Amino acid sequence: MSGLLSRRLKHLSGGHVAALAVGDVAVFAAFAFLGRSAHNEGVNIGEIATIAAPFALGWLAVSPWTGMFRAEVATQPKTALGRTAATWALAGPVGLGLRALFGRDVPLSFAITTLIINCVLLLIWRGLAAWRLR
Repeated sequence: MSGLLSRRLKHLSGGHVAALAVGDVAVFAAFAFLGRSAHNEGVNIGEIATIAAPFALGWLAVSPWTGMFRAEVATQPKTALGRTAATWALAGPVGLGLRALFGRDVPLSFAITTLIINCVLLLIWRGLAAWRLR
């Protein structure tokens, strides 16, 4: 039995990795939805995707390199929280850069708000996911 448990802790199943990635992308979609709603702007799937995409791409490009999909990170709440914050510190600026490359404005107030709110949302999501997977 202990061999089975140690194997499980070393590797997440493909389903767990997919669920984490989908949840990560959902965080950025939630951020876009909340932002559009807070500013009384129209909420449609195309605009949500346009806002969320550069941040999701930045996160998905950086997070595998920081171990966010490894069991020793994803299943340990304390480790997951620290690694999530560190990963977002790298991925957030990548997302802002991609947003600019996609031809969207990146005012300083938007950049600061984006970095803070997405960090909080990612910490909530990844913390809950790690607690559930532990």
